[in-house]
Amino acid sequence: MVVIAVLIGLGLALLLDRRFFGRGLARTLLIAPFLIMPMAAALLWKHAFYNAQFGLINGIINGVRGWFGNHTPTAWSILTDHPLIAVALPLIWQWTPFMMLILLAGLQSQSGEVLEAARVDGASNLQIFRSITLPHLRQYIELSVLLGSIYILQAFDAIYTITRGISNTTNLPFAIFETQVDSGDYGLTSAEGVIVVFGTIIVATFALRVLSSLFKEGTR
Repeated sequence: MVVIAVLIGLGLALLLDRRFFGRGLARTLLIAPFLIMPMAAALLWKHAFYNAQFGLINGIINGVRGWFGNHTPTAWSILTDHPLIAVALPLIWQWTPFMMLILLAGLQSQSGEVLEAARVDGASNLQIFRSITLPHLRQYIELSVLLGSIYILQAFDAIYTITRGISNTTNLPFAIFETQVDSGDYGLTSAEGVIVVFGTIIVATFALRVLSSLFKEGTR
């Protein structure tokens, strides 16, 4: 999920780094999913997109089937057939704007003189991206992956709202919740909570190191 969000965010960042009419509006609309509360986003996807009777996904499927002459309505449900994808899609949708903002900041911190010199020397856009832009974005990509991993470690809303942890969609926070609800074992619940805290601290430590190196690079 994190890798997909980073890749989509990189593509959107490259698009917004160019000047075009309506760029400010496009940037605002692309950031909007990140501003929605996680529980509200999960409910939106569960009922507006995934619902087997009136959801957008089945509406599109039935529309395409109708174009080919098949007017029998389908009641396919991604929640039962692909629950992991059903949880992943809202998380990717909501966190892609965050990745986009980090990578867009990296793109806009590039030296214009270096890019112009590369173009004067005859380098193509692909060569500039591969040899100059991508190495420059390495630390920004690392930071995006680390912060996204922290979020995955503590994501709860989407799992609880959409699948309730069925079919291997459980992560550590939801497992802790299930342990407490099912067994009421406070000792085991506390032990699992400590594991989550230590895991988050480890990932956060790497994120802070990357962030510190970015600040040092920016002050040079």
